[in-house]
Amino acid sequence: MDIPALAAESRSERGKGAARRLRRSGFVPAVVYGINESTTLKIDPNALEALLGTRAGSNVVFQLDLKGKKSAERPVIVKELQRHPIQRDILHADFLEIRMDQRIRVAVPISPQGESVGVKLGGVLSQLLRELEVECLPNAIPEEIPVDITEVELNGVLHVRDLTLPEGVTLLSDLDDPVLTIAVPEKEEEPEVAEEELEEGVEPAEEGEEPKAEAETPSESSEG
Repeated sequence: MDIPALAAESRSERGKGAARRLRRSGFVPAVVYGINESTTLKIDPNALEALLGTRAGSNVVFQLDLKGKKSAERPVIVKELQRHPIQRDILHADFLEIRMDQRIRVAVPISPQGESVGVKLGGVLSQLLRELEVECLPNAIPEEIPVDITEVELNGVLHVRDLTLPEGVTLLSDLDDPVLTIAVPEKEEEPEVAEEELEEGVEPAEEGEEPKAEAETPSESSEG
């Protein structure tokens, strides 16, 4: 398995002020946890975004290239990302150090495939579960879990137990969790006008005329 690399440098300064200075210089703070003791780093957020933009997505496995020296002993995976709530820029990254011969837990996206019988009849697909929790070796992480939905009828439901996983991948999610359903669309009912409203508020109009509203009686408090 060809593992890409991410350049990183150790950093000693910590705190919000140091993090702001680091971002202004074009880097973001990061921490790697795992087999060895945790290490604080600074990384290029654009380089990390490029790795996350591959088909592996957030489950991409890569090497940390510390000070230009690629280490075969430190493959990592993204543990957590903090992003700006509006711009969505990376603000901080946590990496988890892994071993290529040890299984890890990851969340893999679920991808519905095809058009269901229920949708063709006017039903609406509602995906209730977006990811599946699985366990596998780092080099066996699926890019996605494809789900054939062509036979799902109106009011039909697919559960986790109906999914097929690749060889070597162990399911951790609950078998009874619903993945998606094809619901019958609700009909919009036209609002009914109560007879009391016609009698008390508006006089029925002749054809071609605007309805006449009753004149409001000034309240006693408004007199004078």
